[in-house]
Amino acid sequence: MHVHELIIYPIKSCAGIKVKEALMTKYGLAVPSNPRIFDRRWMIVKNGRHQTIRVLPRMTLIQPVIVENGLSLQAPNMPDLHISVNPLPTELMECTCWDAPILGLRYDDNVSQWLRTFFETEDELDLVVFDDEKFEGRATKDADVPNIARDGDVVAYHDMSPLHICSLQSLSDLNTRLEKKIEIYNFRPNVVSTGLSKPFDEDYWREIEIGDVKLSWVAPCTRCLLPTVDPKTGIKDPNSEPYKTLRSYRLKKDPYGASSLFGIDLVSTDQSRHITGTMHVNDPIRVIKDDPDFWEKN
Repeated sequence: MHVHELIIYPIKSCAGIKVKEALMTKYGLAVPSNPRIFDRRWMIVKNGRHQTIRVLPRMTLIQPVIVENGLSLQAPNMPDLHISVNPLPTELMECTCWDAPILGLRYDDNVSQWLRTFFETEDELDLVVFDDEKFEGRATKDADVPNIARDGDVVAYHDMSPLHICSLQSLSDLNTRLEKKIEIYNFRPNVVSTGLSKPFDEDYWREIEIGDVKLSWVAPCTRCLLPTVDPKTGIKDPNSEPYKTLRSYRLKKDPYGASSLFGIDLVSTDQSRHITGTMHVNDPIRVIKDDPDFWEKN
């Protein structure tokens, strides 16, 4: 088994950036050449509340590009927009992410107007950035999904955990059941794994090692309607696929209820360091500990 792709999503629900190597940090994957650029560090908000592909599916058409001292945002029929990472903006904004309070630093009105123009709305849209040196992250253990996160496991603007893994073998199994095939990018993984002996083997991983990074499982990834949005077009599938098909064979009602499972959420095993190591494309994935009875347990 090995890493097929590494993907960083700097802005929550916007397009990802494929990288050949990444630092694993307390808050997820970061760019080695500029660790200030890390996964889900930025978030688009409406009146302070997080926005996602579920509500604004065209968010996936906003492509961040790494440039000197920050990001350049590119989108159809829009001028490129520079987003500075040094210095950060100074206006403090109280936000919520999945109803949990969290702080952000708001970019200026030019950024807000760019967003309103792209989404063709007059809503109060803003871009905020997480100051990892001053702000407190959200506790993973407080997420709605049953999990085994520890007290020190936190996220910035992620849904739940700082790292998400999906496998190509599981995707292939799903695609045999779909009339319209999808790509792994519908699920927005940070690590795309391949070479598994059978589909959904990742369900059982509890501790793994990639490169010099040790990772611990906190929960399976419970699936909502987000993967029904085609990341290439920003259009939702009219038949709500793959949501419907996943619910036909990937439910574990106790304790995860009516949400299907696809992929796993993990954290750094080592809580003592902010940066816990480096992983690369083609790095082997070594399973240190597993739970072969996961699907039999209540």
